[in-house]
Amino acid sequence: MNKIMVSLAGLVLAAGIWLPANARAAGASAARHVYYGNISDSMCGAKHMMGNARQCTLSCVKGGAKYVFVTGGRVVKIANQNFASLPRFAGDHVKVIGTRHGGSITISQIAPVASRRRK
Repeated sequence: MNKIMVSLAGLVLAAGIWLPANARAAGASAARHVYYGNISDSMCGAKHMMGNARQCTLSCVKGGAKYVFVTGGRVVKIANQNFASLPRFAGDHVKVIGTRHGGSITISQIAPVASRRRK
């Protein structure tokens, strides 16, 4: 009887460790999406106050603002501010692959997108 109890306890413990770890891994890959928008700064958000969007974004970030992602008129915080491509795409319309966490996004990839033509 003791052997059975110890075996069951071991199985429960193993399942308790394995299941949440796999659920997190599955959730992380499932939550990765493609978004379209602009790389901006937290001071200006969707509207830049000085110069062109690129110059304004870089200037504001240099002054202490954070990079943000503007999509669908919403300003979304970028969780990984040290992402290497952020300065390169500052002010640009981009395609972002990332994971949303509430009001922020963790970016895993950024690619340029041609500007949309107006009809």
